[in-house]
Amino acid sequence: MSLDLLRAAEGLVLIFGGVIVYYALRSSRRSRSLSMFLLALGFAFVVVGGVSAGFLFELDGMDITSVEVLQATSQAVGFFIIVYSLMVMKE
Repeated sequence: MSLDLLRAAEGLVLIFGGVIVYYALRSSRRSRSLSMFLLALGFAFVVVGGVSAGFLFELDGMDITSVEVLQATSQAVGFFIIVYSLMVMKE
């Protein structure tokens, strides 16, 4: 039961995160805004990090510690890019 909940939650992260990335990329192309592109890139790192951890754990058989380190690192990089896009980039 809990594994099914985890899969469902990861699916929702992938769907909603993908929607955020799509609209941020679309907005960056329309406005030619580097900060919007960086926002999309940051969210992509967050989403891919979270979802790939689940895949690697289930399909590749990686141990939970390695998977969590990979996920946390990818999400930290993503959040750094998001903060950079919001705070540093003044256009």
